Amino acid sequence: MHKIRLSLIVLMVFVLAFSVAKNREVHSGEFTSTSATLNNARLSFVSALEGAQTVGSSLVTMDAVNYPSNSVLQLQARDDIKINGNAYVVATTIDDASDDTFNLTTGLGVGDVTDNMAIYGLQTSTLTVRLTTISAMTGGSFRILVPAGANDATVRDNVPDDDGFDFGSSVGGTAATITCPTNPVSYGTWTSTATAADTSAIVVDGAYYHSFKCAYTGAGAIGTDFGTTYDAFVINNLINPSPIGAHTLGQADTYSVIIQQLDASDTVIDQTVTKVGVVDAVKVSASIAPQLTFTIAGINSGVSACGLTTDVTTTAITVPFGALTIGYFVDAAQKLTVTTNAINGYSVTVAENDQVSRGGLTCSLDTASNTCIADTTVSGASHTTSADWTSATDYGFGYSIGAATSGVTRVFYYNESSRTFSAKHFADLEHPEVPQQIFSRGTIASSDQVDVCYRIAPAATNVAGNYENYLVYTASATF
Repeated sequence: MHKIRLSLIVLMVFVLAFSVAKNREVHSGEFTSTSATLNNARLSFVSALEGAQTVGSSLVTMDAVNYPSNSVLQLQARDDIKINGNAYVVATTIDDASDDTFNLTTGLGVGDVTDNMAIYGLQTSTLTVRLTTISAMTGGSFRILVPAGANDATVRDNVPDDDGFDFGSSVGGTAATITCPTNPVSYGTWTSTATAADTSAIVVDGAYYHSFKCAYTGAGAIGTDFGTTYDAFVINNLINPSPIGAHTLGQADTYSVIIQQLDASDTVIDQTVTKVGVVDAVKVSASIAPQLTFTIAGINSGVSACGLTTDVTTTAITVPFGALTIGYFVDAAQKLTVTTNAINGYSVTVAENDQVSRGGLTCSLDTASNTCIADTTVSGASHTTSADWTSATDYGFGYSIGAATSGVTRVFYYNESSRTFSAKHFADLEHPEVPQQIFSRGTIASSDQVDVCYRIAPAATNVAGNYENYLVYTASATF
């Protein structure tokens, strides 16, 4: 706020009073609707190694006594930090009685293990200032003063300060800047200037300040709403302070930000002092149990699946082909559904316990016999290789893969390579053969669905009787 010094002579008082009387649009006071907001109000981190560390180890012990940051809990997973000036990333922090240990995503380098080597993690922020003017001055400016810890080069070295915001530097980092409004037209052309505390030489009540200035060429206006109606003033690339003194976790360190409007001679006319708080991040943690659901559902007869129409109705646990006729196929299908939160997805495999046999007898060979319906005998088909199976004279039992949810990878499918019914036979555990993967996804899945189609045709030499086997599907997730 403009104050008339007592030392001014009476003539000067008269001249000033006359000037104000002539220009009723100039009022010394505070802005209205003023705010200063940090987009990231998190404290920076400053500490050092406590004792000699181990080369190649990811475990780091910090000094929790002699530096601004007195707890490892002021770090968070994925924080970028520097040890002895070299870049690392925090993997986890260890919450125990000492609160001085954390893990990195990589091991320590050979030059970064000596006692008392500096550790720091930058938290950068953007400061947005909003205000409504109470004065109009031709060729004036707006100035925002951001607290600095000193008036020397340490306030612009890209290292967090424990008593103010670091200005940053274009050498090895990015210096702070201010973005001025581009409107309204009554302010004419804007010019921005950002000056670190050691150059600005601005001291208020014994505290040093960085200066961010937006000068304009127009006449300005009373009641200009910068921040809602028009652009706000935005200061970029500030480096947030580290904790002050004996910091209490969760308690904000507050700083005064001074917002001013100056006339053409750089005299402060209006001024508002606001506060910003810088505080520790709040760690939110939760756990989600690994989940995998796998279901098998029946498909009715008369339904299209794998390019054919099913002949029988299946259930979740049965594929009842019914009475078979030599020289004819019987077709059926089931629908498999998988849901998992496994980050690396899942795979589904299948195998049969044995060939389809009469009365539960063992089929000791992987070929046809009077009491075993062979695995499909179409030329080229096996439990690992598919072939087009279109004639029931190629008797046996086999399967194919039909429609699937987008993103599912099928190992093979019914119409691949322009085939009609591309089929395999099931891996036979009696033979023994290894269960075969039939479909998969490499990431999380929500209700992936795949049709599995079954086809059977008996051989002329299969004796009368009841035949059966069973299939074993396995869904495996990779967490």
